[in-house]
Amino acid sequence: MVIGSVAARSGRFFRAILGAGLLAAASGAAQAGVGLVWDLKQWSYTLAPDETLELHATIYNEASATEHLLGSRFLAAYGEGIESVYDFLMPAQSLAEQFAAMDLAPGQGMDFVFGRLAPIGGQAALGGYSGGGFSLAFLDANGAEVSWTPEHSLQLNVIAGSPTEPGQLPEPGSMALAAACLGALALQRRRTKAE
Repeated sequence: MVIGSVAARSGRFFRAILGAGLLAAASGAAQAGVGLVWDLKQWSYTLAPDETLELHATIYNEASATEHLLGSRFLAAYGEGIESVYDFLMPAQSLAEQFAAMDLAPGQGMDFVFGRLAPIGGQAALGGYSGGGFSLAFLDANGAEVSWTPEHSLQLNVIAGSPTEPGQLPEPGSMALAAACLGALALQRRRTKAE
C-alpha cells in the first residue's frame, strides 16, 4: 500500500513537471514572434556648423524569433532633435518605402536610413551636443505591437570648417587644386635645376 502510494505520488509529480515544462515551452514560443532589434551605425559625429547629418541604421529580426519581420507591418517611427539646435527630419526616402519589400527571416538584418538632423536656422553654434530619442514599431502576425528603442544618446561635436571623416576622400575640387599646386612646384624646381 505504501509502495503504491509512493508510485502514484511520483507519477503525479513527474506529470506535473512535464506539464509545466510543456506549458513554459508553448508560452515561450507564442511570445517569441518577431524579435525586433535595430541600432544606428554610429552614435558619435564631428560636424561642420551647416552640415545636415543622415542617420544610417540596421534593423534585425533576432535569431530567436519564430516569424519573419515584414515591412508591410511597419507601424511607426519616433525621432527627436537635439537641444533646440537640430531638427529631426524624416529621410529623403520614407521608412515605409525603404521597408516596403522587407522580409527578414530570423537572424537576418537590413540597412536603412532612419532620418536626418538639420541645424535649426541652417547653422549650429560650435560646441558639443548630446541627446535624441529614436524608436521603431512593427506589428507581429497576431497584430500586437513590437517596438525597440536603442539605449544610446547621439554625441555631436560641431567644429569650424569642414571635417573629413576617417576613410573619406577629399572633394574632387580639393584634389585638383592640390595636384595643380604640386605641378607648379615641380615646374619651378625643374627650372631652378636647368639654370
